[in-house]
Amino acid sequence: MWLWILIGLNIIAKVHGFSNGVFQQPCHSMLPEHRRRDGVLHAPQNTKPPFELSCDKPENEGGPITVSLRSTQTATQFRGFMVEARDTSGRPVGKFILLDPSMTRLLFCNGLADSAVINSNNQKKSWLKVNWMAQGADVDVTFRATFVETFDTFWEPVDAKGCQTTTPTPSTQPSTTTSTELSTTISTELSTTISTVLSTTISTELSTTISTTKSNTAESSMTTQQVFVICNLLEGAGIVAIIVDSFLVVLKMALSNIFITALHNSPFSHCLNKWSQISCSLLCAALEISAVVLLCVAEPIKVTLVALVCVAIVINFIELVIVCLPIGPSHELKEICDHAAKVFSVIHQIFTIAVIFVGVSDNCRKNWLLKVMVAFTLFILLYAIWLFVSSTQRKAILGRSKLGSLQNSERGKQQGKVKKLSGAEVIVTAVSVIFTFGNLCFSVAVAVGIFECQQE
Repeated sequence: MWLWILIGLNIIAKVHGFSNGVFQQPCHSMLPEHRRRDGVLHAPQNTKPPFELSCDKPENEGGPITVSLRSTQTATQFRGFMVEARDTSGRPVGKFILLDPSMTRLLFCNGLADSAVINSNNQKKSWLKVNWMAQGADVDVTFRATFVETFDTFWEPVDAKGCQTTTPTPSTQPSTTTSTELSTTISTELSTTISTVLSTTISTELSTTISTTKSNTAESSMTTQQVFVICNLLEGAGIVAIIVDSFLVVLKMALSNIFITALHNSPFSHCLNKWSQISCSLLCAALEISAVVLLCVAEPIKVTLVALVCVAIVINFIELVIVCLPIGPSHELKEICDHAAKVFSVIHQIFTIAVIFVGVSDNCRKNWLLKVMVAFTLFILLYAIWLFVSSTQRKAILGRSKLGSLQNSERGKQQGKVKKLSGAEVIVTAVSVIFTFGNLCFSVAVAVGIFECQQE
């Protein structure tokens, strides 16, 4: 057991993270400064990014321009981004206005306040909007954005398609009037009539086109959001299935102690213990297979979670084979098989906790839930130590009261009374019940926290 604890401690490594979700990136290159363990910067992807940048023309002259960032693929979302508006010389110009302060924040670039927008957290995003004001700039403006999918996956900055805008400047043209009064009047009235008809027709068609485009964009975004909500719920259901699986593993180990201790290590207790372990192992297998299916259906597929669950399935199968071996209570290999089953149960529990930890860290940033997960892990570690001590020192713990228990049993038979548990047996049974109840409380708390995160 101590060997496994040392192996687990050896995999702990130093990591660098961004607790507020803001990635480091300079204003000029707009590329994140993400370094590998050897200090070398990660290079941007050379493929076409699965995201795009677009904008809507202002309805009124001088009004704000709405800039949109969205995913072009349903299965891909971005965690970080940076948006700037640049003139022909490449300098940031204008001022951005936030529409969703919980997901975005303004940046000071090129000596100008609010000249860039970046993400305020590292939650997954599929669609965002910000407004941009020219601030009196009379230049050609191009919107540019950088998208970050993961810490080591990001792309070169992309320009918005069809979003180049120019602030018009007033122009004066000399006019000369050399015609007669009649021709001047006719031409004035004719030009006024033609301009009125043309402006009315163009404005009507333009407003219809804009309204249709906006409605289509809203419908597609709603559909995309619904798809992501469903995928997040499926992933959350898979993690909750592993939480129930973790509770069953603890219950299986606790029942083994309770049956053997409370029933005085009788043949009936061994039979009941064997069938309870087989039932719990089968339920664990069903939950783990269901979790793999849910995690594979949800998009994007979390390869790490699926791999950890598959390892847990293999360990559970090995434990089930050991429990099902036709070895009776008096067999010489009975004690070895019991210890082997408990060792595999502890390893099984380690992998289920790893699955829950990875799922919580990827999908939820609630501080209280992370604290509960740390306490949950320490609680399971404490229980594993207790299980090791109670299994290896069972004879030492219960041996002192064995003779007294036999004498009480004989007296009970003679007097027609029921057997009573010794003090050591009561302590072992009570500790197992307390650990089982505590594991149930932690499991419920983590499951509630995961569902709260999925609904945000």
